[in-house]
Amino acid sequence: MTTPTPTPNRAPTHKDVDLHRLAGLGMEVEELASGGPLTPDRMLALAEEQGKPVSHYYAAVALATELELPAAPVTAVFCAGKCQSWGALDAIDRAASEWERRGGGFAIGVRTCLDRCADAPVCQLRTPAGTATLVRVKPDDVAAALADALA
Repeated sequence: MTTPTPTPNRAPTHKDVDLHRLAGLGMEVEELASGGPLTPDRMLALAEEQGKPVSHYYAAVALATELELPAAPVTAVFCAGKCQSWGALDAIDRAASEWERRGGGFAIGVRTCLDRCADAPVCQLRTPAGTATLVRVKPDDVAAALADALA
């Protein structure tokens, strides 16, 4: 028997993207993947072209088992599952804007769960020196952690 993963003992602060919408976005991302790797620049271009937040496309990737995002020596991996209810999409959007501002230098990854649900939203910053798990992460936390990792 599996133990249910605890959810935060605080009220959600954000609304999840509707699963039907994520499915549609997933089809757009699958089409994009047929033309090459799902790099941040390609994901950002798709989001801009379609007028949708890039975080919604990343959340769709998290649900698509056959799609993979490329990794880099520094990779920010976000829970894009239930963590959406506590602001994960804002953190993903901030990582994407940092990627754009810096002209790259790191990768963005997503998972449906990083198994720290009580501390949502969660981001793992994976570097050659190890993995730091950021809990209750806010967009500014992501920017600061990336600045430290890329310094």
